[in-house]
Amino acid sequence: MQKKLIALAVAGLVAAPAMAQSNVTIYGLVDVGVSHRSDNIAPGVGSKFSVDSGIQSGNRLGFKGTEDLGNGLKAGFVLETGFGIEQPEFRNGSPLFGRQAFVTLSGGFGTLAVGRVYTPQFNLLSSVDPFGFGTVGEMNNLYQTDVRVDNTVAYISPSFSGLTVTAAYVNHLAGAETAGNDNDTRVFALSPVYKNGPILLGLNYHKIDPQAAGAASLDVWDIAGSYDFGVAKVAAAYGNREVNATDERNSWMLGVTVPVSGAGRVLASYNYTKRDVSGTSVDPKSTQWAIGYEHDLSKRTNLYVAYADISNKKGATASVGDSSNGGAGYQNGFNIGIRHKF
Repeated sequence: MQKKLIALAVAGLVAAPAMAQSNVTIYGLVDVGVSHRSDNIAPGVGSKFSVDSGIQSGNRLGFKGTEDLGNGLKAGFVLETGFGIEQPEFRNGSPLFGRQAFVTLSGGFGTLAVGRVYTPQFNLLSSVDPFGFGTVGEMNNLYQTDVRVDNTVAYISPSFSGLTVTAAYVNHLAGAETAGNDNDTRVFALSPVYKNGPILLGLNYHKIDPQAAGAASLDVWDIAGSYDFGVAKVAAAYGNREVNATDERNSWMLGVTVPVSGAGRVLASYNYTKRDVSGTSVDPKSTQWAIGYEHDLSKRTNLYVAYADISNKKGATASVGDSSNGGAGYQNGFNIGIRHKF
């Protein structure tokens, strides 16, 4: 028995340095609050009050790590899953790691990533939205955005005096393999972004090209930027989304973030979108104004409150969703909650 204990102790000493050298990080975010939504597009539907999770940011549990390969090369990975806490469940329609799942190789040449990743469009627009694509105030209620994409090969360049370029390609198999690969959906993306001090300015272009006969292709381009004056940070975005050259959506956003009391920020934005549908005289359009406040209790925990109101005209159906919960047809909404990162 004593020999077994000694052997276990020696094994523990041998394993300890390996564990200490491990650079795998467990991280996550837990966000919960209450929401009230009213003015539903559907007649006869009353207001809605609920306890929701993932309002400001989607709840997540993740694992990430890197390994130094020598000669300036590093390998890395990210595995991240979403979940709810008011009714515990996986999120994003995936049983596991539905938020992100990719491997990277980086060096002086930049970074190569392969797997399920955020789109360059999402990375650009969420960085200028005062609400960060969260709460009922998020610009994505009107500004239709492609958030994640599977089977991606992406390249991120090194920074050239603040300028980085992301290029991505996807050949996504939507179903079983067939002759001619007509189930494939190809995606091409290119996004240069310039960041220098208070300035951020970026472009995005991506094309979604299904190979199936008769499937609609999609062309998207965006320009977005922000400038931090210290007393306030102003932001703007404009984008065009065209489906088969017959259905075109033009959207824009103006936003401002004002720091107050050292640990707080007042958030406000105005959004507009309009669809031009070929062959019709009615072009649906929507506007949204939003105001909110977030207050840091620590580096990892903050409180937030937000209100948004949408006006739909000519058959438009935009509604006030948030980072994880759909708007369910409601045209104004209110959130209050707490977010903790770990």
